[in-house]
Amino acid sequence: MTASIRILTASSLDSSPSLLLVSPNGSKTLINCGEGCQRSFLESSSTNASGVGTLRVSSVNRICITHIGHEALGGMPGMILTTADVAEAAAIEFKQQNNDKGGEHIKRTASSTMLSNDGIPDLEIVGPVGTKTFLHSLRHFMRRDRFNVHTYEGQFDSSKLNNTSQRHVGHANKRAKKKMQKDSDENSFSVESIPVSYTVVSNQPTQSQEITKHVMSYVFTSPPIPGKFLIEKARELNVPMGPLCGQLKAGKSVTFIDPQTNEEKTVHSKDVVAKESPGVGVAVVYCPNIQVLGGLKASKTFRAFENNESTVELDAIVHLTPKTIFESGAYQSWCLEFGSGVDHITLHVAESVEERAANNGASPFISAMRGGVRRSFVHDGLFPMPEIPMPRNDDSKRCIIEGCPMMEYLLMPRSKRGLNKCTMKSLYSGTEIDDLRGEVHTAGALKLAQTIASSVQADTIPVEQNGNGSNLGELIFTGTGSAVPCKHRNVTGMYLRMNNGNSMLLDVGEGTVGQLLQSWKSTLPKTASAVDEYHSRLHGIKAVWISHPHADHHLGLLRLLSERSAIGGSSDPVVLMAPPNMFAFLSEYQLVVPEIKGNYVELDCRDLFCGQKSPLCSRLRDELGISCTSVQVMHCPYSYAIVIDGTAFGRLAYSGDCRPSSQFAAAGYGADVIIHEATFEDGMKEEAVLKKHSTVGEAIEIACKMDAKTLILTHFSQRYPKIPQVNRNESDAKAMAVPVAFAFDFMRVTPTSLPLATMLTPALRLLYPGQEDDATEGNNDVIVDPKELMAIPGMFSAQGIL
Repeated sequence: MTASIRILTASSLDSSPSLLLVSPNGSKTLINCGEGCQRSFLESSSTNASGVGTLRVSSVNRICITHIGHEALGGMPGMILTTADVAEAAAIEFKQQNNDKGGEHIKRTASSTMLSNDGIPDLEIVGPVGTKTFLHSLRHFMRRDRFNVHTYEGQFDSSKLNNTSQRHVGHANKRAKKKMQKDSDENSFSVESIPVSYTVVSNQPTQSQEITKHVMSYVFTSPPIPGKFLIEKARELNVPMGPLCGQLKAGKSVTFIDPQTNEEKTVHSKDVVAKESPGVGVAVVYCPNIQVLGGLKASKTFRAFENNESTVELDAIVHLTPKTIFESGAYQSWCLEFGSGVDHITLHVAESVEERAANNGASPFISAMRGGVRRSFVHDGLFPMPEIPMPRNDDSKRCIIEGCPMMEYLLMPRSKRGLNKCTMKSLYSGTEIDDLRGEVHTAGALKLAQTIASSVQADTIPVEQNGNGSNLGELIFTGTGSAVPCKHRNVTGMYLRMNNGNSMLLDVGEGTVGQLLQSWKSTLPKTASAVDEYHSRLHGIKAVWISHPHADHHLGLLRLLSERSAIGGSSDPVVLMAPPNMFAFLSEYQLVVPEIKGNYVELDCRDLFCGQKSPLCSRLRDELGISCTSVQVMHCPYSYAIVIDGTAFGRLAYSGDCRPSSQFAAAGYGADVIIHEATFEDGMKEEAVLKKHSTVGEAIEIACKMDAKTLILTHFSQRYPKIPQVNRNESDAKAMAVPVAFAFDFMRVTPTSLPLATMLTPALRLLYPGQEDDATEGNNDVIVDPKELMAIPGMFSAQGIL
């Protein structure tokens, strides 16, 4: 039997701490699910050679949340949708295998997975007060018709739940149910929550003075570890090998005829089975301040471990605490109460931009960062080089282990308890940048890019400047993938900065703020204060556009509003242009995260239709110098495209997710730049029609109808090559003439560099010879006929189509 703790992410500009507890039976508990958590699962395949092994989102059957906030649950809605999507496909396969094998498949599967009567795995979510309110608010933009989520708030002890597993395996007979229940209980961790409440003083003028916060720590324990069967001892006692040995292992006594004496003989289990060992214990402590420490000290569960009164040995404590709290005298004294046999793993939390910058943690999204470095060698103006931190020396003291992404701590077998040595190396090597430069050179991309760049006289292109003669206009892509995050592309998000330095966001998918901070960090002047610059630019975001209510286009709002709140955002709220159900969701979310209240003003996308007038339009004009027109498009209810006049690029049109729209082409006619989704390659029009997206060729057609000067393609399917092929109609002179650029994460375009961006595609293609992206659980896609897909109840809601 094996069990372990796996660190998924730590505090950095683009991630918050999360970890996975793997039980002996293979069931997995995820502790915290912040933004980017899904991507961290995919990165496990990149580090497979290090001994960690590939992880799958669908293998998680329980999520434990330490507090209500984007750091702990910003990625949970996306995780639920992805798991539901995978579960729907798995259910079909499950039923087929179960029918073919006479029920044997369910007997093997159910021991590590809770299954409903239709074969779809269930998910258990445990969190503090407010968890149910948060999950209920998600109904405004997502559904999970056949996916069961069981939610528990506050005080929780899984060992006291009655017949949980039996309730979920309706296909098995009574004997199978009983055996599965027993196997599950003996080989999985039970969890007990330790809720603590504290108060904080609000810094928002619109709120009452004190806010009550609810947080949770957790203790995970396994049953006692059965003793080893002593086969040599059994042979000495002449026990026949076979079924009788199994009964002895199970704790029973057996009676048989001794072959040497021909007399009846009874052997007891204790005669041939070593004494059982105490169960494994792991604590995950969330302690954001000294107030919470007082509540933890008062916990009966922790006191039992401190006084050696527990039947379980506490092997390790994972500390989710600010570094200043962990190093305080009071906290260190408490840690010593558990004795020298306990290992302490730190995952220091950072609850502000200042703390994240101070931690200087490495991004856990290794593939994305490496891809950014490779592209920077193609052109560092369009693709600024992400910062790759150098490996740090291990200065751990006593039994304190500094947690880092992909680290594994073994709990079982006991003989191997401790860090998995293969996972202790740094995420990035000391020669990382040189190695990547060599790859780009070998591929021929560097030489080709230099040839292309030398032929473009970017400085001769006229640029509209502001009154001070300066041009601060830029467009940064924080995410260019569709549906679910993958290793190489985040979900949709763009940062559009105006000439006056103020900016707006065009969609805010999960992880947008983290990607933006990483992008800003790579272009900061050496003399600039990183924190001051981050605050200035976050404060400079004056408006946000949400094209439609699908989760991959707006979940990053939670962090954005929280970060702006921390720097006084309520005194200068952003103009939030969004579908009406987004406002309903936020109004409920702020019941459990009141800090975001007053940090945005509502502007319904429909109030920007041609001919409509909103008082907030004057604010957009004054702060950003722009006017906006929205156009309803075909995708899901409340889907809109937008045309923005007055940007540093001139007229800019953004499609959002949609089928090709003649109305959009007409509204944006003469656009200087059109950003259009291109989810599918040419030749996949049927899939595009079914899922209400566009192909590359259809996006080019709209650009032609719009008479746009430049087309930027984005929102690429995660299942297909990183740069789709463009098959233009050579007889269509207009289609052949429109310049096309392919967006990448961290791509930074200015009005002067835009022509070059459309010309570098041949060089960029050399970086990705025939590779494919790894969407979450997406490498084994089941090809289903469109009619069959449409006939599955709830499939559209699970897939995010409607």
